[in-house]
Amino acid sequence: MSTFSIVALVVLAVAVAVLVVVAAIRLGRVRRPGSGEPATPRRPSWYEVLLAIVLLLGLVIVAIYFAVELASGGAASHGWRAETRSNLFLALMLAVAAMAFLFLVAFALARISAAARVVPGDAEQNMQAETVRDPAGSRLVGLLLLAVGILLLGWFYLDPSGRADLMLRVIYPAAVAVGIVLLFDKATRAWTPKTRTEGFREWLLCDVILITLLLGFLNLEQFEGRDAYGGFFWDMVHIAAFFLVYWCLDRTSMRGRFLVGFGYLTLLPLLLLLWRWVQEIEVPAELAWWSTIWPVFLLALVFLVLEIISLLVLRDDRDHVIPAIKDALFVVLFAVFLIAAVPSGE
Repeated sequence: MSTFSIVALVVLAVAVAVLVVVAAIRLGRVRRPGSGEPATPRRPSWYEVLLAIVLLLGLVIVAIYFAVELASGGAASHGWRAETRSNLFLALMLAVAAMAFLFLVAFALARISAAARVVPGDAEQNMQAETVRDPAGSRLVGLLLLAVGILLLGWFYLDPSGRADLMLRVIYPAAVAVGIVLLFDKATRAWTPKTRTEGFREWLLCDVILITLLLGFLNLEQFEGRDAYGGFFWDMVHIAAFFLVYWCLDRTSMRGRFLVGFGYLTLLPLLLLLWRWVQEIEVPAELAWWSTIWPVFLLALVFLVLEIISLLVLRDDRDHVIPAIKDALFVVLFAVFLIAAVPSGE
């Protein structure tokens, strides 16, 4: 079976799964109100959540399979891996899938935020609803267009060395600076509708993702072959995903925003794997397992599953202490794993 057939079948399977999930949600989404009763959005049923989890796990498995196949080398000397156009086609399909996934997440966040709004009531309730309403997800389209413009600028007007300098001297420093400003704004905010437990969890995850952004800058800064820099697209995906996840955590009040944060931390090691594959950076055979990306990936994956269980078990976890303890444990283990990943000086 050719590469095109395999990828086409995978895309078809994912499309069918998405169609099933959307159809299941749309069939039971609207409940006919009685006379004089306002229309209220319905909570997702258990089978809708199950279908969404199965779809997400399927996408993660497919991404891991192709990432490992690309990184390991496979049958590089013969077969489909020997064709440059096949490798280019596969990389293009993965990039399109990543962008489609980001659009799907933004669409889901906008729908969830709209469903969580307070129904119209008296004048005082309406005024309070206006003050706590989440910002529209459509506002992120402007930032997405800016990212696309920077990508086009780098691809058409700069050589690989110029792209590396642009990313290292302008984009990454600016992103880190804006992230620090966002944290300062979060610390000086006078009023918020969220509970103390929610604020504590947001602080933990926002600090962690900002540190990962700084690690991305250091990763590029240590890269020596800037004349052959080819990770411009993946670095832009990292920065765009950082701002999307930060917006979900800090600016929205939906229950699933912490799941988005753990999903980001789970996919980030795989993004680094793709970045290294594009740069043709081989991991030394003598490198210890603790110095690879897999300990951090497995840690984030375990806590992603725990967050899913927490959302299903705890119906009202806004002020529950168990998720906060879980997140604090994750931050401690994440720091330990990062320290253990530093190669010894022998």
